[in-house]
Amino acid sequence: MRIITRLFRVPSRRREGFSLVELLVVAFILGVGLLGLAALMALSLRGQTSSRRLETATFLANNVLEQLSMDGRISAQLRSDGQIIPATALVANAADGTAIAYSAKDIAGTLQTTFDLEGRPSATTQLFRVNWVRRANAKGGAPAPSSNTATSEVVVNVTWTEDQQKPGGGSLPIQKWLSISRMIRY
Repeated sequence: MRIITRLFRVPSRRREGFSLVELLVVAFILGVGLLGLAALMALSLRGQTSSRRLETATFLANNVLEQLSMDGRISAQLRSDGQIIPATALVANAADGTAIAYSAKDIAGTLQTTFDLEGRPSATTQLFRVNWVRRANAKGGAPAPSSNTATSEVVVNVTWTEDQQKPGGGSLPIQKWLSISRMIRY
């Protein structure tokens, strides 16, 4: 009988659970943690947007350099074969030191000088602008006597605008740019 009474005995009244102060402290710590997490997420999204734009600018610059390099190789081959370089040859007919806006056809076939976040030509989403310049070399851009071709540095510049957060709130537009160069034979 003694065992049965022990099993079903009502425990003495002890304080169980949390006090209101303990609950408020836990809620405060949890709130600070969640605010920190939200700030980290906002910073991460801003960094991701900036990184995406830099990636697209790099893609555009490399794409333009590849096209100009191919144009230069065609001009060099024509020149070495003794043929006339057409007026459409971009690198061969560029004036040294003169910036030239790069343009490409959009889906409708219209030439555009601005590009969207995907790097596609776009008149509606004007995010990136691309220009390029052929820099004069030490020989003045004259063709080399042995190969009858010239070599110059071609610089491609991509510009875009990003919003930077001000410390007091709000944003400030910041102009950013990327420049990539390559020696191109033409």
